[in-house]
Amino acid sequence: MKLIVNNLAFAYNEQSPLWQNVSFTLNKGEVMTILGSNGIGKTTLLRTLIGFFKPLAGGDVRLITDEGDEYTPYENQKEFTAQIGYVPQVQNTAYSFLVRDYVVMGRAPHLGVFTKPKQKDYELTDEVLTDLGIYHLRDRSFNTLSGGQQRQAVIARAIVQQPQLVIMDEPTNHLDYGNQFRVLQMVQKLSQRGIAVILTTHMPDQAFYLGSKTAILKPDGLEVGEVRDVLTESALEEIYKLKIKLLYLSEQQRTICVPY
Repeated sequence: MKLIVNNLAFAYNEQSPLWQNVSFTLNKGEVMTILGSNGIGKTTLLRTLIGFFKPLAGGDVRLITDEGDEYTPYENQKEFTAQIGYVPQVQNTAYSFLVRDYVVMGRAPHLGVFTKPKQKDYELTDEVLTDLGIYHLRDRSFNTLSGGQQRQAVIARAIVQQPQLVIMDEPTNHLDYGNQFRVLQMVQKLSQRGIAVILTTHMPDQAFYLGSKTAILKPDGLEVGEVRDVLTESALEEIYKLKIKLLYLSEQQRTICVPY
């Protein structure tokens, strides 16, 4: 799998671009975190990548699958989205599905129009629910869950699709500390299975934990590179408008951010 993004720019109506000059390549199993200040357009970027918004003329998004097929969200929407699991910030449902039934619907791209999920689909669903720590909620109504629990169910639904790329918009938002960590562990598992992941976050510590690629979205472009090269103290101070110290914990072999 390879995602190739070239020269994307987006603007609302006739306004000046919200952001422009966005280009990057994401390979099979890579993880890329995207950071940026509030209102910079991170959610808009993700929605543009999946074809919900159309970029300004000249921009291009292409997905080359493991099988060698090539799709773009603007010309092959159905085929493109079948390869991608998307986790939005907010997920509303008018129907009171049980959690297990809600999550197994992520298998829809692999089923016929009138085909019911098979035992293997439910087994995969139970495995993902267990990995995310919400197996005990499988028989609860989705609409009775807390915001954080609903968030985990939405993530589970995207994962059971078994896509080649998962795009997550602030996946740890509304989650307690333990469940945030479980989501990050799941991202690592996806990467190990060869599934690429793009996620937005306001927490630079998450980018350091996941490693791999990271990016900072700015109005004039997307700065992409290795975490240690992109997320410098000065870069983080520019985003968050406060002093930040990067500390390396030798025992854990991790870098953390300390504001002061």
